[in-house]
Amino acid sequence: MNGQPDALPEEPVAQQTSPRLGWEEFSRELVEFFASIKLAIFLFLFLAITATIGTVIQQGERPEVYVQEYGENAYRWFLRLGLTDVYHTWWFTSLLGLLCINSLTCFYKRFPAVWRSMKQDKVGVSLAFIKNMKQQAELSVRNTKESVAQRLLEHFVSKGYRVLAKNEPGEVTVYATKGVMGRVGAHMAHLSATVIVFGGLLGTYYGFQEFGVCLEGQTYHIPRGNFDLKVEKFWIDYHDNGSVKSYNSTLTVLDGGQPTVTKTITVNDPLVYKGIWFYQSSYGDSWDQIEIARVNIKDKASDKVLKTIDLEWQKEQSLPDLNLKLAVTDFVADFAFNSTEKKVFSKTVEHANPAVKLAIHERGAVQATPWIFQQFPDLFEIKDSQYQFELVGYKPKKFTGLQIAKNPGINVVWTGCTMIVVGITLSSFIYHRRLWAKIIPGQDGIVTVHIGGTTHKSQIDFQKEFRKLTEKIQTFHA
Repeated sequence: MNGQPDALPEEPVAQQTSPRLGWEEFSRELVEFFASIKLAIFLFLFLAITATIGTVIQQGERPEVYVQEYGENAYRWFLRLGLTDVYHTWWFTSLLGLLCINSLTCFYKRFPAVWRSMKQDKVGVSLAFIKNMKQQAELSVRNTKESVAQRLLEHFVSKGYRVLAKNEPGEVTVYATKGVMGRVGAHMAHLSATVIVFGGLLGTYYGFQEFGVCLEGQTYHIPRGNFDLKVEKFWIDYHDNGSVKSYNSTLTVLDGGQPTVTKTITVNDPLVYKGIWFYQSSYGDSWDQIEIARVNIKDKASDKVLKTIDLEWQKEQSLPDLNLKLAVTDFVADFAFNSTEKKVFSKTVEHANPAVKLAIHERGAVQATPWIFQQFPDLFEIKDSQYQFELVGYKPKKFTGLQIAKNPGINVVWTGCTMIVVGITLSSFIYHRRLWAKIIPGQDGIVTVHIGGTTHKSQIDFQKEFRKLTEKIQTFHA
């Protein structure tokens, strides 16, 4: 003993243990998350913002276009974020995938209960069940139980209801239902979003879209279809005031070297072959070919125009009186010269600085292939020639712009669109109604009819229908 009180033994403290989250609870929380309206709203907002960015920023352009428009630093960020090809980025695809999961989860969570409710035809309900309904009434009719039941059944059938009845010694119970497809419509519209997104992804990853510039009379190989396409003819129709009415291309498909299909396409009327669509997209003046060049031939000494001739593309023309042979062998719409490769090219597709290349044979002694310019007629002089050549005009060759596309998911998308239209129509114009009636005989030939009903929407319309039904029952007197 040291004068200090003995220490009391410590009682064991019960350890607090947090409840573990089992698989059932985890899966339930996961379903709740993916089925949440908040997630759907977030996905729709983010997809709308992304689609707006993809519309504002041109997609799939050459790097120099973005650098010129936005600057080098902005272009680098565009590449990092995938803003030059938004619809093929992993994060955009992930958002669409999440939208599909959200839609399917909502369908999985809500539709089975709705389906069970639709399939449950409860005939044997209690009187208390009917009296507890929001729409219910108690009516007295002087008639027999069987007669009232028969007339009520006939009335429901005439209104398009599906009717079931249960006859018991002390009462008759009648059940009527109508508009069950209205319950399906909303869920069909919900599911259609998944179908549309799936079709879009199918087209994105297994389809393609390209643009081709094609000239009349030329044949082009379509590698993705393993066939050739020949442009038989291209022409433009004009209104009386000179404006363009339509532009048209006659195309022939050559499969295995044999013509298979020939069709004249216009805007919104494409050619389809092996799932590949050829749309009439645009037209314009070719930047590397012309039909005719008009050339002045001038005497060098006097600067007098000796002759003006029209030279057809790559066709030699003889001028015996001048001891000349001329031919147009090349053309560029906007002349530029690559000093490294020693090549002439058109730096743009605009006809800003047109020039033609002539093949000249003069007196059998002078042979030259000069470029002559429309805007700079005296830029070059041909050595040892007694003539000066001027380009005074030309007729450009028109090209037809074809959009070439294949979309294996297009039918899936159209199926989804059909589903959403049908679903919204069913949901908007059809509503599910269920009615119960108990017909109980009383004294002095009086029958009491207890009737009640419910609907999943359009409460005002149902109230009107229910009121007319009660008025009808009151006419069932013997």
